Amino acid sequence: MSRETFRRTLRGKGPVSLKSSTAKKREGEILHIAKSPVITMAPTTPIYDAIKIMAKEGFRRIPIADPGTKTLVGIVTATDIIDYLGGGKKFEIVQQKFSGNIFKAINEPIKLIMNQKVFAVKTTSEISEAIRIMKEKNVGGLPVVDEENCVRAIITERDIVHVFAGRISKVKVSELMTSHVVTALPQATVFEAEKTMITHGFRRLPIVADGKLVGIITAMDIIRFFGTGEVFKHLQSGTITQVLNTPALQIATKEVSTIEPDADVGHAAEIMREKNLGALPVVQNGKLVGMITERDFFKMIE
Repeated sequence: MSRETFRRTLRGKGPVSLKSSTAKKREGEILHIAKSPVITMAPTTPIYDAIKIMAKEGFRRIPIADPGTKTLVGIVTATDIIDYLGGGKKFEIVQQKFSGNIFKAINEPIKLIMNQKVFAVKTTSEISEAIRIMKEKNVGGLPVVDEENCVRAIITERDIVHVFAGRISKVKVSELMTSHVVTALPQATVFEAEKTMITHGFRRLPIVADGKLVGIITAMDIIRFFGTGEVFKHLQSGTITQVLNTPALQIATKEVSTIEPDADVGHAAEIMREKNLGALPVVQNGKLVGMITERDFFKMIE
């Protein structure tokens, strides 16, 4: 099927169109699917508190707002924290500013590593506007703000996919999936997994041995790992090396939900919704052949 025929086929499927009654422009439309109330943090919140909140609540991103006015000033994601704790450029701050003393580094205020350039949508926006920004800016979630730029809610890829999950179908997983999947070996460390995620801009990494999938590690697995008491003791004594040398497979999910390339994407969306997953490895005859993520479903939502 050519890409144009594919797009025409998708356009012909009325239920997935954002021009349906689901997305009539009216004030507060986006608030029907965005999560509210939303947890925000002050710019002065210690980084380690952010890690604990993310780990406990399962949030991949937290808006940073002025504690008095709730005005949006930034956003911090699981990726920012992984970058800071060994994955990328922000790790240089730990080494240069704190001479590698990780305990000092995690007690710094979150404003040190937050993104000040925040993409957001207004409470009056259509869902299509949120999808457009997520696609164009390659972000997985957007704070929803009112006319005074005060944070009212947050909308994520997952919220949008859940709305359309029951209406996405008639296309094979193989047509939407990414076939070139970056993977890790079973002996990879948490440090190596972090670096790979940051370098390639991924939030998850399948772990493969001899072409077979043996686990998957996500940014949130790493956040939960850093948020545990045992790891905190290591960080207190400043020995981050020991923590970063932990085998990635040790903290990865071993019982991985997968899908076959010939399966209907609607089935993939349902599995993701039921199990609250952001992606499914695509497996054929025991071999990893691709990955389908929440973002891939956006190709079907016009």
